[in-house]
Amino acid sequence: MKVSVGVVLVMSLMMSGEPECKEKNVTKYKTAWVLNKYKSVNDHQIEHDTQNLLQRIREFDIKCIKKLTIDNLKEAITEYDKICAAMSEMYSYFGLSFKLNTKDNNLSNACQKMTEIYSKCNETLCKFEIAMQKLDYKAIESKLATDDELAQYKTYIKNVFKYKDHILSEPEEILLAKIGACGDSWYKFHEGALARIEFPLDGKKLTLTDVVEKANNGETEAIREKASKVLSEGLKNNEYPLVSVFNNIALEHKVFGEIRKYSSPEEPRYFADDISQKAVDNMLNAVTEHYSKICHRYYKLKAKILGKKKLQYWDRCSKVKLTSDENKKYTYDEALQIVFSVYKNFSERFYEIIKDLTTSSHVDVYPKDGKVSGAFAWPMPYEKPYVLLNFYGSVRDIATIAHEFGHAIHMTLSLKNKYLVSQPALNISETASTFGEKLTNEYLLKTETNPKKKIELICARLDDVMATVFRQTAFLKFERKIHDIRKKKELTAEELNTEWRKVLEESLGDGVTIDHCIDNYWGYITHFTSSPFYVYSYSFGALFVEGLYAEYKKSGTDFVKKYEEALASGGTKTYAEMAKVFGIDANSREFWNSALKSIENEIDELEKLCDSEIRD
Repeated sequence: MKVSVGVVLVMSLMMSGEPECKEKNVTKYKTAWVLNKYKSVNDHQIEHDTQNLLQRIREFDIKCIKKLTIDNLKEAITEYDKICAAMSEMYSYFGLSFKLNTKDNNLSNACQKMTEIYSKCNETLCKFEIAMQKLDYKAIESKLATDDELAQYKTYIKNVFKYKDHILSEPEEILLAKIGACGDSWYKFHEGALARIEFPLDGKKLTLTDVVEKANNGETEAIREKASKVLSEGLKNNEYPLVSVFNNIALEHKVFGEIRKYSSPEEPRYFADDISQKAVDNMLNAVTEHYSKICHRYYKLKAKILGKKKLQYWDRCSKVKLTSDENKKYTYDEALQIVFSVYKNFSERFYEIIKDLTTSSHVDVYPKDGKVSGAFAWPMPYEKPYVLLNFYGSVRDIATIAHEFGHAIHMTLSLKNKYLVSQPALNISETASTFGEKLTNEYLLKTETNPKKKIELICARLDDVMATVFRQTAFLKFERKIHDIRKKKELTAEELNTEWRKVLEESLGDGVTIDHCIDNYWGYITHFTSSPFYVYSYSFGALFVEGLYAEYKKSGTDFVKKYEEALASGGTKTYAEMAKVFGIDANSREFWNSALKSIENEIDELEKLCDSEIRD
């Protein structure tokens, strides 16, 4: 098992709104990260810290790994926890710096060097869990029952023994740790290659972030169509490196899975998240069965609202505008005030956490050349997380802020745990973020009195639901197929395009015309290369939140207290244990069907509003 230091990149696929927001500099909040760990990637302190870290690991090997017993297990895990946190802290400085400027070759080289140092550390550290697995687990359980300090690591210890059948001999684990940096390099190459593609549009050279934004949310159909085709052409011109990345990532995933005796390419992901393949399949099948009831139905209704017989692919995310403020843009301050109100109305504790983030240089707000696209929150050991946005000023950006702040709240509350058990499994990690979005959408709807504006808001919310639940389900099916093909042979661009088209056609239905220009859009989805099979957690998290929200509406303030405590449990609870706190059986097919039914109800409400406000 590769040692995890908790640096889990939590990316959001939600893209922000329209380009050109109000004046960026007129704000009382901090809008750029200040990374204080080092002065720069050339700081002499880095070499000093690296050598200290390596020496500390050598001493840990001699004193703890080679002499590990049940009697000194607590001392050993405590030291291991501190070492992993120190590694995470160093790695985060380089990782975060690179996210802001992927075109800086000096930074890229420094980032790769740190990745290789990380790999070197793991060559020794991987032996610790092998040594632990040789101890008597029943004797450890007895000690956990009487030693409160050791018991803080109970979940970590349980997980170490859970992996026993997938851990190899010590020499083999050291070898895998040595080559571990190779796969990480492919993902970094993918990000860097995408950042270097220039997309020419109307006399300007756009970044990937900007061209995707225009393709999805451009103000006119002509802009969206042109941007979609420019995006396609840019990706097609870089087809060879993109196909190479996907082939090598899938091959590495296959080889490592076989070495560790996993039964399928997906199993390592679900194993890490403490979820069964059956549970994921239950959700996947429930969503697929609701394609026609929800996704297909919604896009046909949206076409009617927009006065079209069918939607073009580039129309599916377009904003529904029935009111006169069609060019409404929000400043960052205005967007924050809405999100602040939402979280403060729900929990004063949540509000204080996010307010602190915005005043302490932990949020990087605006898009810029070289900065990665999308949005994410990045957990830190022993301190508040960092949040990355690409803010343009649309109402959708407000939902994005609420989403990423939800992650940040979850990460902050989790800091009360020991580092090794501080961060939740991925299928839980989308809970707080999606719940924050849900609260924000409900707040906007509740405070809106204009029926036409309500239609706009519901459509904006459902656009995100389609992207989060149904699009991500299609992504999971795509991943399954390409990994299946890669077991037998190298993937071709034609195969990737074909499978991509199939899953999109299935999910979108006959209400959307799919242009061939979208065939190679798989090339810019970095989730496929950064965390294979991670995408299931978006659908899972969104539908899980539907169940939680229904419980909140019933229980009110009692729910809030339980919810705060559940998030604060970090990685000490599985998704099933968290669900049980609220009386939810997330393994049942009925749960997923009821969650999907709540989305159907939103479409019912939208149809009623349309019947009264829109005439054919």
